[in-house]
Amino acid sequence: MCEREKISGKKDWKDNYAFHFLNDVEHPVVRLNAVGKERCSTDAYYWDNSRRPDCYLFQYTLNGSGMVRIEGEELVIRKGTGFFLKMPGPECYYFDEKKNEEPWEFIYMLFECGPAEEYCRYIEGHLGKIIELPIYSLAVELMFEIHAQAKRQNQSPFLLGSMVFSFLCALCSVDREKEKMSTTLINNAKSCMEKMFAQPIGICDVAAFCHVSQSHLSREFYKITGTRPNEYLTKLRLEKAVDMLGASSTSLAQISASCGFSSTNYFQKVFKKHMGMSPVQFRKYVKSEGYLKFQI
Repeated sequence: MCEREKISGKKDWKDNYAFHFLNDVEHPVVRLNAVGKERCSTDAYYWDNSRRPDCYLFQYTLNGSGMVRIEGEELVIRKGTGFFLKMPGPECYYFDEKKNEEPWEFIYMLFECGPAEEYCRYIEGHLGKIIELPIYSLAVELMFEIHAQAKRQNQSPFLLGSMVFSFLCALCSVDREKEKMSTTLINNAKSCMEKMFAQPIGICDVAAFCHVSQSHLSREFYKITGTRPNEYLTKLRLEKAVDMLGASSTSLAQISASCGFSSTNYFQKVFKKHMGMSPVQFRKYVKSEGYLKFQI
């Protein structure tokens, strides 16, 4: 049986669904107890994990932020971050009007595990209790789908349980999924820079093209390639500049503009820093030697 709790206020609202099952199956793989979406903005939202029944909770922030206390440490749970807790336990989670400036909007699931308990232990061991997930990750998409199915109030509890199990499998695969998404992100960023380096773009433009923040792009790019995206962009521009200096008598101003540098002076400064000589000296060297010994 599904019970709906839907409360709306000026700032706060709830769209929650709780389930009460007859014990048709003695030891189900996973049993969904509740799923919901909420928005809270007052200190009245406070949960003491030590007083909760035996189950697991995953709560994921959609907007704003909330707090969770784990092993005595108070942590801010911001957008794109969730926490995975076994109940009962010593943790507590809450909204703090002094520390959380924006209302906390989140989606959550409470569920019991039978044989799937091993999956929960795997998640705790490999990902920890605080888990960062992009909104488009499979695990978050499954949470939205489970909530949508519960909202219809005619879904089989067995099918809902299977969807929660799929959610656990998705969390177990987060490391691989993140690696795959990071590789796709880096390939998209490289493609963008290779096509547009001649234009006066910056890394903020590349990040916008890839629909991520500049800090996230820089972090993932360095993790995968061992170099910063701005260094990669500079390398592309210098490679083109080297070709133009060696193969034509094009002016430095034209080369600078054709390679995406903001000014001729900046182009000369960057060129000398990486090549050990000025563009003019480099051009003379190429004419006299007839070949290049430089690696950018």
